[in-house]
Amino acid sequence: MEDYANKLRIEYTLYSLPGVDPWVEVKFRDDKGDEVAHINIRWHQKVLYAYFTGVREKAERLASILNALGANAEAKEHGGYWYVNLYTDSITAIRRKEWLEAVRALVEELHKRGIVNEEQRDRLLKEIIAGPNVVEIAGVELSVWQEAARKLIVMYQPSSSAAFNTAVKGLKDAGFEEGVHFTAKRPEGGEKGYIRLKVPAGLWRLEEIRRQGADWADRALKRLEEIAKARGFYDLLEEYLKPAMEAETIDPRGLVVEDAERRIRAVIRDVKVVRDGDRPRVVVEYEVNGEPNSFFFIWGVTTRGKVTAGVRLDDERALVLAVLLNDKTIKEKGRVALSAKHLFALARLKGVGWELLRWYAEVMKE
Repeated sequence: MEDYANKLRIEYTLYSLPGVDPWVEVKFRDDKGDEVAHINIRWHQKVLYAYFTGVREKAERLASILNALGANAEAKEHGGYWYVNLYTDSITAIRRKEWLEAVRALVEELHKRGIVNEEQRDRLLKEIIAGPNVVEIAGVELSVWQEAARKLIVMYQPSSSAAFNTAVKGLKDAGFEEGVHFTAKRPEGGEKGYIRLKVPAGLWRLEEIRRQGADWADRALKRLEEIAKARGFYDLLEEYLKPAMEAETIDPRGLVVEDAERRIRAVIRDVKVVRDGDRPRVVVEYEVNGEPNSFFFIWGVTTRGKVTAGVRLDDERALVLAVLLNDKTIKEKGRVALSAKHLFALARLKGVGWELLRWYAEVMKE
C-alpha cells in the first residue's frame, strides 16, 4: 500500500465563500487521473480537522492511503455512515509536498479572512514545517514539547490499561527503570494515565543504550534532534544531553600533568569508581617520580538535595584533580568541596562516566 500511495497524485481545491469558513478538498488520483479517494480539511474548534463521510469501502480505502502516507487514520462507523477523521498531528504527519501545500494554503486563507490571528497562523505554519512532535522509544510513541521555564516534556498518555501495560513493559525490557528513568500512572476511572520520561535521566539512558549499539535508540535520538530543531528548543535538548554525549569519551590513563614552578610531574595511571554502600567512591591512581600514589573521594547528597564530595588535597593531588576536572581554580592544597559540575566533568572519563551518571539519576529528583 505504501508504494501505491506514494504513486498517487495529490490535488487540492481551496474553497472560500462569503459567510462560510474556508476549507480545502484534497483528492488522490491514480496514474490514469481517476479519483480514488478524497478528504476535506477545515478549521474546527481551534484545530485543523480533516474529515470524510461516506460508504465503508471508500472510508477504508482512504484510511489505508492516509496511513501509508504517515497519518494515524481509522475508518469508523456511526449512525449508518462511515467516516475518517484526522487532527493536527496526523495531518502534519503526512509529509508529501502537495499535501502540505494544501494545508498551508488553508492556513493562509484562515488568516486572511481573520479567522485565525497572526500568532495562531505562525504556530500552525511551524507545525506544518516541523511535522508531528512524536518520537518512538522502545516501541512507545511519546510526544515531545517544551513547557515554560525551559522544561522539556517527553510523555505518552495511554487510554487503556492494556496500552499502559504494553508501554511500561516495552520500556523496562529495553533497560529503562521505573522511578529512575521514567514515571508512570495507570489509567483509572475514565482518566488517561501517563508515562513520562524523566529528564535528563531518561535521555541519558537512551544515549547509553545507543552507545551499546541499539539502532532504535539511535533513530530515537535523531528524531528528538529533528523535533527540537524544528520547534526551536534544540539548545535545551543539547543542554540536557551534554553529560551523556560526553560520557566516557576521554581516557585519562597515561596522561602527564606538570607544574614547572613546583617541579611536579605526575602520570595518571587510572581513575575508577566503586560503590561504597549506595554511594560512588572515585579512586585516582597516579605516579610521581615512579612512586605510586592515590587518593579517593565519595559522592553524596546534602539535606538540600545537592550532590557533593569533599576531598583533601596536597600540591600533587591538586594538580592531578584540576586536570581531571578541567577546573583551573583548583590550585592549592586543603579541603575542596566538589559539586554536580565536577561530577559531570568526571563523567567524561572512561570507566567512570556511566556509573556516576546512573548514581546521579538514582538520587536526584529531576
